[in-house]
Amino acid sequence: MSEPDELFGIAEVSAWIGLAPDTLRYFERQGVVPSPRRDGAGRRQYTTADVELIRMLVHLRETGMPLADIAQFTGADDKAGDPARLRVELLTAHHRRVRDRREELDRALDVITRKIADFSDRITSSAEFLDRPDCTLAFGAQGEGPLLFLVGAPAGRAGFAALAHELADRFTVVTHDPRGIGASRAVPGMAAPTPEVLAEDLAALVDRFTGGPALFVGTSGGAVTLLELGKRHPDVVGRAVLHEPPLVSLLDDADLAGRAAAAFEAAEADPQRAVQEFFDLSGAAHHTGPDQMPPAHVALPELPVAELDKNRYFLGQMAGPTVFYVPDIEATRRVSVTLCAGSLSHHQMARRATRALAGLLGLPLIDMPGNHVGASAEPAEFAHALGPLLEP
Repeated sequence: MSEPDELFGIAEVSAWIGLAPDTLRYFERQGVVPSPRRDGAGRRQYTTADVELIRMLVHLRETGMPLADIAQFTGADDKAGDPARLRVELLTAHHRRVRDRREELDRALDVITRKIADFSDRITSSAEFLDRPDCTLAFGAQGEGPLLFLVGAPAGRAGFAALAHELADRFTVVTHDPRGIGASRAVPGMAAPTPEVLAEDLAALVDRFTGGPALFVGTSGGAVTLLELGKRHPDVVGRAVLHEPPLVSLLDDADLAGRAAAAFEAAEADPQRAVQEFFDLSGAAHHTGPDQMPPAHVALPELPVAELDKNRYFLGQMAGPTVFYVPDIEATRRVSVTLCAGSLSHHQMARRATRALAGLLGLPLIDMPGNHVGASAEPAEFAHALGPLLEP
C-alpha cells in the first residue's frame, strides 16, 4: 500500500492531533467532518487526507469558526454547488473575524500591561521629589551601572516600570512623572508642558544625578523632549535613543494636521471625542506590518471620569505642542541619536514621522519590538533590543 493510501485508526489520529477519540466521534455525529471509511469489523480507518482535514478543523475551531461554517468548509455539508468558492468565502469571512478579534485582544493586552506596570510601580518604587519653580517632579531610580533616563510624555514612572525593571541589572535607571502627570505636583500658574519646558525639567533632573553626560531613551512625546534637550543642553546627552517621536510637523499631510488640531481643540469640552479622534488618526494602538494599514476607525468604549480628566490635560495641553514641534536638525546632528520605530507600527503617524526625521538626519530607522507602545507592552523584548543601541 502506498503512503498516500495508508490508513490509520482512531487512536493514532487522536494522539497525533490532540483530540480525544470521543471528540472525533462527536464531530462526526454532528456532521462537521465526513465519516471515514470502516474496515470489515466496523472500525474507523482514516486516510492521510482525513487527518489533514481534521487538523484544519482544529485550527478553525480554536480560532472561533462556528461549527456550521466548519461543516461547510470541510465538505461534510455537501450542498454547495461550488465547494472551492465557498471555502474561499468562508475563510475570508473568518480571517476578518480573527483579525478584528486580534485587534481587540491587542488593545486589551496593552491596557493590562500598563496596569501591571502601574501597580508594580506603586509596590516597588517610592517616589522622590525635585522642586521646580512652578511644580514638583516625582522621580525614582533603581539598579546599578551607567545612568539611563527613560523619558515619556505623557508616560511617566508607571508606564516605564516594567522596562525599568528589565534594565536595572545593567543601568541605574531613572524615571519621572512629567509635570501634570502622575505624582508630580502642580502649583497655580504652572507653565504649559511644551517640549521646551519639559526639556528644562529633564535637565534639572539630570543635574540632580550628574553633571556629566548620560544615556537617554525617549518614547513618543518623550522622544520630542529629548530633541529639545539635545538642542538646549547637548553636553548632558551622551547618547539618546528616540522611539517614534510623533512629529506631525514633519509630514506633508494637511488633512492629518487638521484632524490632530481639531482633536486637541475639542479636548477640554469633549475629551471622549478628542480621544476617539486622536486614536483613529494616530493608529498607535494597532499592530500593523509592512503590508497592513491601521483601520480608519475603531469605536472606543466610554472612558471613566479619571481617564477623561487625564486626557483633558494630555490632549488639551501637552499633545499639541509635542506633535507640532519643529526639531532643529542642525542641533540634532551635534548629539548622538539613534532613531527607532515599532516593527508593528507601519503606516502609523508616529512611524511615518520618525522615518521623515531619519531622512532629514541621514540616519537609519531601526525596528524595535511591538508597536508605538512596545516599551510598555513588550518590556523584556524591548529591553533586549535596546542593549546594543546603548553600548559605547
